[in-house]
Amino acid sequence: MAYTAQPLDRYEGHRIILKAIHYFSEHYAEALTIPKLSRDLRISLIHLETAFDLLKGKTAHQALIDYRLSRLCDQMSHDPSAHIGQLLARCGLQDEGHSLFSAFHHANEAFISCFGIDLVEFHQQCCLAELARLERPQGPVSDDSAPLHGTPSDQTRLMTRFHRPA
Repeated sequence: MAYTAQPLDRYEGHRIILKAIHYFSEHYAEALTIPKLSRDLRISLIHLETAFDLLKGKTAHQALIDYRLSRLCDQMSHDPSAHIGQLLARCGLQDEGHSLFSAFHHANEAFISCFGIDLVEFHQQCCLAELARLERPQGPVSDDSAPLHGTPSDQTRLMTRFHRPA
């Protein structure tokens, strides 16, 4: 008897996507394939791919890559001193059978298409942000009379239509 896929309703599709994304969050660093995801979640591959296609406009594999790239951004911004190769491996973006150069090339292309910035440029921005955080004075500002950044001057505040000078 041949398997015939039943149509997915919207609720079921969202439920499948939520289960898959939860699975991504727990296993993104592992060597994960979509057929393995399908087996582990006990969801047919057809239903899994249909749910992602109809509700997300991408394949389940593309969604996994996007999830891994988001984790790469998080890890890079929290630990900019880490080597990019280590971060790629931590996020499941470097297969054991591929060289670091090949993994970096594929991850960089995906990163650019997903976020619009080169992986090295983003890493440099994270390093600069970390440097700025380290150079910032620690503790509260002692001068309470100093104006906040973005606070309009008294003259500008008086020129608004709600505060016209008399």
